Amino acid sequence: MMLPQNPDQAPRADAADLAALLDLVLDENTLCDRFADAAAGDAITYHIGMLARDRDKIATKLLPERRDELELVARRALAMAEAGLCHLLQRRMDTECFAYILVVRPRSTNSRGMASAALLQKLQRGIA
Repeated sequence: MMLPQNPDQAPRADAADLAALLDLVLDENTLCDRFADAAAGDAITYHIGMLARDRDKIATKLLPERRDELELVARRALAMAEAGLCHLLQRRMDTECFAYILVVRPRSTNSRGMASAALLQKLQRGIA
């Protein structure tokens, strides 16, 4: 998707229109819901713009409520990445405009599943 060179010529859209168009996550609950339903390798776009600038209270052009929600979404995405649940990527869309994408990692098996797998391996070795 290429953005127009002259932003004044681009049609204006509000955040809800852009979210529907880009399948963009706008709040923390939606991010968590989308993550819970996602399979490994699924990509979730959680912001379009410049994340550092848009999170800053002074530099942002976002409304305070939207900036606050973006802050929650960005913190949640980072926490999920630090926990090893996903990878965070950026894709350049245009000058000073990036898509911020969360890619779901394969889910680890729970401890019960790991114990079952270890037991199965021992049994298979004993049989072979």
